[in-house]
Amino acid sequence: MQTKQLKAWALASTLITSMGLASPAFAQESDESAEPADRIVVTGSRLQTNPNLAAANPILSVTGEEADIRGNVRIEDFVNILPQVFAGQAGEVSNGASGTANLNLRGLGANRTLVLIDGRRLPYGSSQISSANLDIIPAQMVQRVDILTGGASAVYGSDAVGGVANFILVDDFEGLQIEASTQISNAPNGNNLWDNVLRAGGQTVPEEAWDGEEFNISATLGVNAPNGRGNATLFASFERREAITQDERSISGCALGQTDADDPFGFGSFGCVGSGNFRAFGGDGGFGFQEEDGTIVPFVGGPAQTYNFGPLNYFQRPSERLQFYARSHYDITDDVRVYANLSFTNNTSNAQIAETASFGSWDINCDNPLIQGTPGLDIATDLFECTAAEIANGTIKNSLFASHRNVEGGPRNSDLENSAWRFVGGIQGTFAEHWDWEAFYQYSRTDDTQISKNDFVVGNVQQAFLAVDDGTGNVVCTDPSGGCVPYNIFQRGPNGESLVTEAMTDFLQGTGIITGETEQSLFGASIQSDLGNYGVSSPWSDLGVGFLVGFEIREDELKREPDEIFQVDGGGFTGLGGATKPVQGSVEVTEFFSEVQVPLVTGAEFAEELTFSAQYRYSDYTTDGSGVTNEFQTDSYALQLAWAPTEDIRFRGQFQQSVRAPNIIELFTARDVGLPNLSTFAGGTTFDPCAGATPTLDLATCARTGVTAAQYGGILDVISGQTQSITGGNPNLQPETAETITLGVVLTPNFVDNLSISIDYFDITVEDAIGTGPSSQTILNECLATGEAFFCSLVTRADNGTLASGFGTDYGFLQINQNVAELSTSGVDVQVNYSFDLADVSEMLGEYGGVRIDYAATFLDSLNEIAFAGDSGIECAGFFGNGCASGFSGTPASEYRHRLMATWDTPWPWEAAVTWRHFSATDNDNSADTLEPDIPAIGYIDLTGNYQVTDSVLLRGGILNAAAEQAPVFTSAGPPFGNGNTFPTVFDTSRVFFASVTANF
Repeated sequence: MQTKQLKAWALASTLITSMGLASPAFAQESDESAEPADRIVVTGSRLQTNPNLAAANPILSVTGEEADIRGNVRIEDFVNILPQVFAGQAGEVSNGASGTANLNLRGLGANRTLVLIDGRRLPYGSSQISSANLDIIPAQMVQRVDILTGGASAVYGSDAVGGVANFILVDDFEGLQIEASTQISNAPNGNNLWDNVLRAGGQTVPEEAWDGEEFNISATLGVNAPNGRGNATLFASFERREAITQDERSISGCALGQTDADDPFGFGSFGCVGSGNFRAFGGDGGFGFQEEDGTIVPFVGGPAQTYNFGPLNYFQRPSERLQFYARSHYDITDDVRVYANLSFTNNTSNAQIAETASFGSWDINCDNPLIQGTPGLDIATDLFECTAAEIANGTIKNSLFASHRNVEGGPRNSDLENSAWRFVGGIQGTFAEHWDWEAFYQYSRTDDTQISKNDFVVGNVQQAFLAVDDGTGNVVCTDPSGGCVPYNIFQRGPNGESLVTEAMTDFLQGTGIITGETEQSLFGASIQSDLGNYGVSSPWSDLGVGFLVGFEIREDELKREPDEIFQVDGGGFTGLGGATKPVQGSVEVTEFFSEVQVPLVTGAEFAEELTFSAQYRYSDYTTDGSGVTNEFQTDSYALQLAWAPTEDIRFRGQFQQSVRAPNIIELFTARDVGLPNLSTFAGGTTFDPCAGATPTLDLATCARTGVTAAQYGGILDVISGQTQSITGGNPNLQPETAETITLGVVLTPNFVDNLSISIDYFDITVEDAIGTGPSSQTILNECLATGEAFFCSLVTRADNGTLASGFGTDYGFLQINQNVAELSTSGVDVQVNYSFDLADVSEMLGEYGGVRIDYAATFLDSLNEIAFAGDSGIECAGFFGNGCASGFSGTPASEYRHRLMATWDTPWPWEAAVTWRHFSATDNDNSADTLEPDIPAIGYIDLTGNYQVTDSVLLRGGILNAAAEQAPVFTSAGPPFGNGNTFPTVFDTSRVFFASVTANF
């Protein structure tokens, strides 16, 4: 046996060393009975002096066993059910997907949540998004996750504003474990309202769907050193997930919108409104729509004249993920340990959305033969108002609308790939008996690639719209270079067929590539001691004062390189909101930090424990990018007090000042165009109340937003609610500052065994928050209502008066990064943990084991954004809608949310669990929307269990959302977190069946 252990240890050590993980073999002189220098990871503190003292930080700890019993193999699926967590990037995001998964604590933004592995920070998720990518965390290796909500910058540095998620991984695994799991989604469908809307809109009504299959296989190998002085662990996994498209769900089979109650193509005041970018043409003569037979009729909108872009969009992106993880530690002596960890993740996925179109405005020559003599309205003379002389002279008309969906070429796709490496290595030990020290280095790198396909190249579309008769009856491009083929969307065949050919789409479609990389290097060291060994302690306590001091030096670098087509001003593709410019920059920071823990009183009457703690961190930043260098310093600190009058009750409170330094993306992103969403305006069915033949508002009011008398009555409405904004970075940004107050109590009554109750109040305010100012919805509403210059100066209409996207780059809602916002949230967290034997309930149940109850809830009192100085603020707690989409995630913010899990520990080789997830109702932040005034309360029941077949084989299985509750509908739910008329990162879109088998050797 000893020989086998030695061989296994040598094999694992060799493998790890080959990946850069050193496991020195200096133990031959050591006593094999020596105890390793294990250190407990305490989230919220680096001090190890008195780990048994009551923590003043409210922490929700969830074990990895819960992820196992729920069948979660992705970290985001595991943590998103916790009540403190709001939606972030995940596999359900398609339009606006970054290819990563992130965590958003308290709804203050994923960039204000710090993610750690074993107390060490993670790097930027990709060159597109600064928040950490959860994909790098091996779910099967998670021992527990600690969620600390509220500031913790004094301990961990920048970004810990909304809170910290610390994933503690197993570090002593021994043996070989192989696990295989699979799952499949099921949607019964059959919702009468939405099925009737689909029928009225001429769309296919989906039957019961089984889709979204997922398969995962993993292996873990761990060995201990034969003398017990170390461990080496290797982990590898592969996962494949299939797509779910929106046409497989009743609620998303079409792009829903509000319609008039008597609309023949709608039902119940809803219809498949879709997008107006569909066989539509317009100019100074108005707007027309091309019917199936080619007849051009006046454009009036509604389901009959819009394109249903919903079915092809993904509810779940198809993806593959490969993970490797290795870790080792070895005690060189009784007082010195070396350790190293290595992670690698490669994740590929595809984000598919509806076909592109000839979005935007175009120059078209009046003598283009394809626009002449169309049945019904004549495109050339009636819509484009080409005179006979202009037709004869070939006059080119500017800013014309000629939009056709590329149904012939297929949907747009973005292949997303993200690879991440992370190495952590260090040495820790003890000297002079009472001083613990540690020094470590970590390096991380991510590489990401986005390949966008099946989109129209703007220049090619423009080239294909300028066409003439070559004199022999053939229509040719006036500029034939590059193999130009005239784009014939103006006519249809004798049977209503499209005349767009493969040659046309081949010329128009292009491929764009964006590559990026980030690097993070960090070196740190600390030293700590229990000064009680030197007589430094309170006279009322037998415990000494804990003290720690340390420093860290960190550099983050980011580079994003779009190809030429992406960098074209206004967007090289018609399906993009604007250009994607290169970004390159770095942020360097040198930090000094300290902690002190003072047990003031212990073991006294009415003061079983009274402990004061404090932390402080000084940071010196240098930013460099876009030819601009900036420097700033920050101070963060925390003061905490924990008081236990008796063993049954403990009070805790803290005040923290945290900081978040601007990241490279916020600092150095070039001017660009964004695509925010608008909601239906009060009192009408349009998104822009100044649009249409009969605008909702009068000319004088509309003039406040730039509408002229000539434009009034002929402005194109915002198509599908998607408007345009002007965005960009700001190299002169300053750090955000957050103040956090928490007050709580923990009850562990002696008269009730195994019961723990904690109640914590939290209040977080982020000042000088980096934001884009008022949301587009707020700008429009306030400008129209008040005419205030501040708001009206932030809106510019296109030359044709529209606020719809795609008509240039010099108009829209101005939303440049600046330190102007204030974000705040407050509420109460409640946790209850209770376990009992069924025999305590009744003797008759004595043979049936016991029950464990785990309840976590958040009562959200406020989630408020003050977007600019003088703003009264937007309250988002208890609301959903586009008014809350700027500073926050834009998803519903329930005032009450809980996760209640009850586990039955049976005396047999199996256990069962039921989880109840609940979201309280939310109201539409647009009070004038009487058709969709609220999202009702919704709850999900998950049934899971496991069976120990043999000592080495374990089966798991279950049903998530067992009752197949359907996701609530909001027709204006926009990307990235709104998708398919709902919020799939928040609400379940199907029930899920899963099963797994785990074998240990």
